[in-house]
Amino acid sequence: MSRLSGASSAPYPPDEPSRANTGRSRSAALKALPPPRPNKRLILCEDGTWLDSDSNSLRGALSIESNITRLSRAIKAQSSDGIPQVSYYHFGVGAGGTVLNKLMGATGSGLAEIVREGYSFIATNYTVGDEIFIFGFSRGAYTARAIAGLIGEVGVLTRDGLPFLAEIFRDVQHQHDRDYKPKHPDLPFRDKPPAGDPEYRTELERRGLTRLGVMIKVVGVFDTVGSLGTPKIGWLQRVGLQSNMMRELSFYDTSLDNCIEYAFQALALDERRYAFQPTLWEKFPGNRTVLRQVWFPGAHANVGGGYADQQIATLTLAWMMAQCEPFLDFDRDYLFDQWEAAEDHYEQGGEKPRPWAFGRIWDGLSGVYALGGTKVRTPGRYTATDPTNGKVTAEPLEDTHEYVHPSVRARVRLKGPG
Repeated sequence: MSRLSGASSAPYPPDEPSRANTGRSRSAALKALPPPRPNKRLILCEDGTWLDSDSNSLRGALSIESNITRLSRAIKAQSSDGIPQVSYYHFGVGAGGTVLNKLMGATGSGLAEIVREGYSFIATNYTVGDEIFIFGFSRGAYTARAIAGLIGEVGVLTRDGLPFLAEIFRDVQHQHDRDYKPKHPDLPFRDKPPAGDPEYRTELERRGLTRLGVMIKVVGVFDTVGSLGTPKIGWLQRVGLQSNMMRELSFYDTSLDNCIEYAFQALALDERRYAFQPTLWEKFPGNRTVLRQVWFPGAHANVGGGYADQQIATLTLAWMMAQCEPFLDFDRDYLFDQWEAAEDHYEQGGEKPRPWAFGRIWDGLSGVYALGGTKVRTPGRYTATDPTNGKVTAEPLEDTHEYVHPSVRARVRLKGPG
């Protein structure tokens, strides 16, 4: 069953009690050795639908940054002990401001390309011994999880394997489709089995096209929504603008793969739009990932950033940075500046600064999502999604490691404003 409790600040469970005797075995002593120093850290930051950290500023408009933008800017180029930290910010599906771009964001068009581009950044730059971090918000959260699933499925392609990425990606995309006929049956090799067959990845490795067993240090996401990463909008489905795209998106594996060492998700407790149902992780038996999913006050973009009042978003940003601080070096002054900017927002509007966790909660019931209705979010009571078709089942999620952040209790007990 899911666990709902106060959110601890520690990024991983407490260590086992140490033994008083000194007669440890050689294997135990080896386990106590510090992990090898990484060559470099690759950090992929996937922003949400319609979000682009640069587009507004290029048009001369005021840009309200998402937490993915702010997280990417808070990462130091080099750690305190000299490890390069190479970050790549990837703008969201439908970013750009045009009507066509907005429609792409609403229907999910372009998501497959975004996944391939993000995966290519990792594959192009990865060398053995590197650490991989993937972050995302909203659709970008789904993209981050899909890229992690792709790495778990076929590993990290080598430079010899990257020319075949499109075909390998297509094979993985249709691994549950019994009627699938590859566009290029002889690529990446002849007589290939379905991508879901272990022999597929084994042959990729044998031919030097991929590297299997690559671990992802952290996948950190803000409020993944929709069973397939795309909020379902009834009228778009009825006119056929979403239905075909949903079938194309059904291949994404966003489950918690053992290749992920740590998985963190910040969830929006007050999001009411029916189309924005949260997508939680679930640990299956034998999974070794350290998982923490924490509920915060606020709607979708309160948690992921993008509203004028960034107080709650800055709170979730600080939480995510705290989870990752044992593994990444951040510029703490940047975070302090973000908090001061959130306080300045009130003063500029002639309003008194609000107490901690009392930032404004936005409604979000406007535009194309206003027609979809509402649904209250229910921590600890979500059910599984069939990965082959994206349909929600009646089977309860069991091992979700859900927690409620203390800021929620503060708002309830002190009767915080909306």
